[in-house]
Amino acid sequence: MEYGGGQAGSQREWEALELDGGPLVPGVDYEGEWLRARAVAQKLNTSFARLGVARRQMRAQADWAADGSGLVHIRLDTLTARELALLLDLLAGLGHAA
Repeated sequence: MEYGGGQAGSQREWEALELDGGPLVPGVDYEGEWLRARAVAQKLNTSFARLGVARRQMRAQADWAADGSGLVHIRLDTLTARELALLLDLLAGLGHAA
């Protein structure tokens, strides 16, 4: 199936593209940016899993902005968000955060 100037890998990808993002604006090519965002979201989800974080606790998902740029949303439960904030504070204190 062809859409947005590119070739879809499957009908399911196109349905996900429609369902996961915001409203589609005619003439804006969302596919490339969304696919890049999806690849990054998959890498994050793999990293979370390697750290032992369950998908129900923390999950990255691809999306797009109105201008067609890719976005990655991270959804976390409250406890996981608190633990992530503590971890980021520790990294910042060690000089590892920008």
